[in-house]
Amino acid sequence: MGDMFSRFNFGELMGFLSVGGGLFVAVIAIVGNLWADVRKSELSAALKHDMLDRGLSADEIMTVLNAGTKRARKAACESHALSA
Repeated sequence: MGDMFSRFNFGELMGFLSVGGGLFVAVIAIVGNLWADVRKSELSAALKHDMLDRGLSADEIMTVLNAGTKRARKAACESHALSA
């Protein structure tokens, strides 16, 4: 392996390492993002399953899942404006 790198001069080696390192960082970022999405889906499914086991209705589950989202704030503002 060292014999392979000894054929490159310093500039070629640094170019190879910078391009290779950049690609490595990009691949790690993509894999990390995909892993985070999968983990969020797993946690969401576990939460929904737990709420179903506790006997919550579908409407109650949607209320819990939408709490703190932009959709929930928008709906609260609309209902507040209609009641005023």
